[in-house]
Amino acid sequence: MLLATALPASAGALGSAEIWKTNAEAATKATKQGHFAEAEKLLLADVKVAETFPPKDARLPRTLFDLAQVYRAEGKYSEALPLYERALQIYTTLYGPESTELADTLDGEAGLYSSLGDYGHAEPLLVRSLDLRQKLLHPDDPDIAESKNDLGELYTATGAYDKAEPLLLTSLDIRRKHGEETVETAQTLEALGALYKNTERPKQAEQSFREAVSIFGKTVGGEHPDYANAVENLALICQARRDFATADALLSRVLEIRKATFGPEHRDVATSLENLALLKRDENNPAEAADLGEQALAMLEKILGAESPELGPALNNLGAFYELTPRRQKAEPFFLRAIAVDEKSLGPESPELGTDLNNLGTLYVMTKRYDEALKTCQRALAIRTKVFGESDPAVIETLGTYLSALRGLHRDAEAKQVEDHMRAIAGKQSITVSR
Repeated sequence: MLLATALPASAGALGSAEIWKTNAEAATKATKQGHFAEAEKLLLADVKVAETFPPKDARLPRTLFDLAQVYRAEGKYSEALPLYERALQIYTTLYGPESTELADTLDGEAGLYSSLGDYGHAEPLLVRSLDLRQKLLHPDDPDIAESKNDLGELYTATGAYDKAEPLLLTSLDIRRKHGEETVETAQTLEALGALYKNTERPKQAEQSFREAVSIFGKTVGGEHPDYANAVENLALICQARRDFATADALLSRVLEIRKATFGPEHRDVATSLENLALLKRDENNPAEAADLGEQALAMLEKILGAESPELGPALNNLGAFYELTPRRQKAEPFFLRAIAVDEKSLGPESPELGTDLNNLGTLYVMTKRYDEALKTCQRALAIRTKVFGESDPAVIETLGTYLSALRGLHRDAEAKQVEDHMRAIAGKQSITVSR
């Protein structure tokens, strides 16, 4: 079935109010179907119409909010943020500091910051939104469930699992009262799946993701980005239990959906390529992993810029892929770039920088550049010990690389000291466990 493209209503045929209504309804439909470019065009036309309405008309901030939501779904974060801010300003002028419209906009802007990983900005917005909704709405209102879901997702992402679980379970309970098989119920099941995965409950995680995939398939359909996100989470669970064939098929399907929805060059498409690359690495196919990683990095560089601080993980992964191939010499430039990016953007003592340095040190050991390995591992050890403590597995990993470098240089006395130190740490861990 061919879908007709919706066009903005024409002022020649309708009055301003009817134009706005017709475009708004078509944009809502397009958004639900995942046709974001179509929704964007309609809402941009509606903004122009709404600007002509009287100053106290609420349709302008509503349109600004809807357009911001579409921009966020498309990954156009810089375009979305000023629209949220303007909508907040207008709603505050219209209704004062307490309104459901204000709560909706706060929740949407928090979602933008969460998408960027800026949880420090997102959390107070979500807390304020939840407070407003609890004050103004019935305890079982779907908007309260939305706030609890979104705040629970944030706490999962930041490792505050004890805060996340009760919020998500309450959200699921409210949402199920309004329908067992709704988009909103699927969203919370997916959020619970992420929590269970992070708290090492893989069976519960897989069950939650499977339920979410099923519901999304019945509601938004198998071509929608929400369906793709849930399928991706299920694929990663399959990958973790080494069901590579299933994971490969699912991740390939996610890539197809995202390319069809967002076009061939989009951050979510790059994410799919990176996930497939990591799967190929786990399948012991590092050459194919490197090729996919190159595609993802090139796409991210085009979207974000070659100096973007967000490139660190992609650079690090690509170096790790090449490290496992006969083209091992290609790994070093990517590790060095990752180090430069993370040190500049995250600081000289970030755990990410420690990982970058550890990986580079491992490469130097593998290529018998032991002097360089020692210096690099010393930096990695200093960072990782300070961040995690001396008994953390990350520190033990770097100590092992450092030990290999010392042995490569035949510095046997120093190597024995490091080996004894590692045994002592292992002994302390055994005592702690036995207690």
